[in-house]
Amino acid sequence: MNSEITVWQAPQTDVVPASAKTATEIVSYATQLNKKDVQHIIAAFQASSYEMVSGFVLRKSLSALKKQLSALGMGFIGEMLARPDITENSSANSVITDFEAINLGRELGIISTTDAKRLSQAIEMLAHFDNLSPEESDEVDFTAEEATLYLRTCVQAVLGKASSEPSLSFVTFRAQLEERTFKALDGEIVQLAQSPYFFKRTALSVLLSGIKAKSGAQFEHLVGNSAVIIPVLWESLKSQERWSVGQTYAEVVSAGLSAAAKGIKTALLAVKGFDYVPESLRSSTFTAAANAVLTAHSGFQNFYNEPAAIQALARLGTTIPWPAFANCMTAIFAIALGNPYGVSWAAQPDANSLLDRLSNNQWDYFLNECLPRDRLILGKLCWDKPRENWSNLVKKYELGESNVKNIHVKRLLSATEAGKADEIKRRAEGLLSSAP
Repeated sequence: MNSEITVWQAPQTDVVPASAKTATEIVSYATQLNKKDVQHIIAAFQASSYEMVSGFVLRKSLSALKKQLSALGMGFIGEMLARPDITENSSANSVITDFEAINLGRELGIISTTDAKRLSQAIEMLAHFDNLSPEESDEVDFTAEEATLYLRTCVQAVLGKASSEPSLSFVTFRAQLEERTFKALDGEIVQLAQSPYFFKRTALSVLLSGIKAKSGAQFEHLVGNSAVIIPVLWESLKSQERWSVGQTYAEVVSAGLSAAAKGIKTALLAVKGFDYVPESLRSSTFTAAANAVLTAHSGFQNFYNEPAAIQALARLGTTIPWPAFANCMTAIFAIALGNPYGVSWAAQPDANSLLDRLSNNQWDYFLNECLPRDRLILGKLCWDKPRENWSNLVKKYELGESNVKNIHVKRLLSATEAGKADEIKRRAEGLLSSAP
């Protein structure tokens, strides 16, 4: 490997020129659409079927995006998303949520950060219209301007770009983790240590999931590589990833996999990492429940589906295990903050119950370690209603008095206590731009 590990080329940013104003002009740049789809889109605009055509274009975009992601291999996608339910035989459109697809597309460079944000907003807007009652639907119009903006967003972000084939460098490295045992000074390992955090996290995920699933020579290489790679990456790993190493160690010990336990133990001893070995294996159950909440929140009819999902999480226990803490907080705040159109009122009691249980230590950990890297929560603070809900939570739990060491989070809390909505948004966007 002679260059930094990367998966995708930088996304194009000038697909649709500013001079393209009409739907007919914009859709002419949609190279991933066939002639029949183009004709349907133009006809729908002419018939003023704006909501219908916007949903059609958005579905086409997300389907194309998921198809590009699946080129990496669905097993690999499952590893990147920490989704053991995704296998090589899984259908991308069936198992990858829209939010996951957009976030992965951004992290892998298929779409820009701006396009990712616009696609997320488009999903939330359509979800809002989908949740309207028949009476409300009759009173609210989906305008031609909104539909044209949807079309431009989808063509700019996905449909106007040639279907990208992933660079094989990281895919090859991932395969080699099962085919050879590296040394700490090998070029691949040195360059991995210098790579963006996303790739470090993914490589670690490949190692840990493989150790639990592989056998024979593949297993032996993965165990050997864990003893090499974990110490190399440890200083740069966030707490959540360190907990995942400790969690895997606990799981292989419990399963009687002595060779796997020995390899991970060697790595943990090298970095004095036994502080991150959990006392129980409850975290996997909590993580699965949190993922179910996020799936309900990002899907259509989210206000209807959220109460049952958050209730299932709230019933698991009186405290959240540390390895699952970050995922659970993302899920809880997704419900508590809602989206630009409000919250699911029926889901609020359980979300509030989960927040009421948090200790001061847990709040400090959330504010210092979790919030600065949580793109979903920070993204919501850019919207009026979620930002108002955030302000209420900061006041209710007196978060301004927390032991916050992160200066950017401290400034966000100060702006919240001062009731400066624009400043809250600006601070959230600043944190969002630097989140891994």
